[in-house]
Amino acid sequence: MGDKEKEGYNIVNRESEIDNLIQWISEAKSENDKFSMKEDLQTLMSWDCENVYSSESTNEYIEIKD
Repeated sequence: MGDKEKEGYNIVNRESEIDNLIQWISEAKSENDKFSMKEDLQTLMSWDCENVYSSESTNEYIEIKD
């Protein structure tokens, strides 16, 4: 495992993940899902980093500080 890898997480491009969330929010049927994704979207938009850790099993994100 590399220096920047965490078990159970994938490294993803923050801006790409923002784009994905916008699409998923528009397609979501559940208000609970929409609410959760909107919170994630706000979190990701508040960060300046290029990449983030994305949990493989939950909707958790962790900022990768340069």
